[in-house]
Amino acid sequence: MATPTYFSNLNTIKYAVSANSAGKVEYMDIVDYFQLSVMREDVYAEDTLYITYTVKDGQTPDQISFEQYGDEQYYWIVLQVNGITDYYNEWPLSQYELDEFILKKYGSDAAAGATHHWETVETLDEDGNLVLPGGMVVPEGFQFLYPATVGGTTELTSFPTEITNRAYEYDLNEKKGQIELLNPKYVHDYYRDVKRNARKAKKQQSEINISELI
Repeated sequence: MATPTYFSNLNTIKYAVSANSAGKVEYMDIVDYFQLSVMREDVYAEDTLYITYTVKDGQTPDQISFEQYGDEQYYWIVLQVNGITDYYNEWPLSQYELDEFILKKYGSDAAAGATHHWETVETLDEDGNLVLPGGMVVPEGFQFLYPATVGGTTELTSFPTEITNRAYEYDLNEKKGQIELLNPKYVHDYYRDVKRNARKAKKQQSEINISELI
């Protein structure tokens, strides 16, 4: 990923990394990423500011930034708008990476194909009324009885569907790929605002509790 110029506006923070028995603390300077602006909830509620986006297979935040904003350095906006702070665990894997991850996590293809849990299937009666939402986790032997028609005496049964470990991981990854993007026409305004906020932020310094070293 390209180094965004935005981070050059952030202060450094003296981060306490160690202390000796005499209580002398050793510091190192790091960029104060904790000053990153958080999207205001009232602004986030304005649908016109955002567009829904599906991450393509293997696509990275900087690639999306270049595609949407014409500059890959705005990848941090892509992450920030979606509240992503742990890229390796919160960003969707490519299909190849996902299959490798599943194999490593479950140990074998057979184990990946084993049952993870059971879910309800969306069920409508014969009049088209929803009687059972889908996607609810239930026991394997779950059965849902419902009248075929409103006020009718004939009952039908809905059975759950099996969700394998592989299907479970696929679903989680797919959900990660459904993100929101800042509307391209607002990106420069947003960049200007967060840069101004970063420059106003006060320098910070972390501390170590000496008592923990005794």
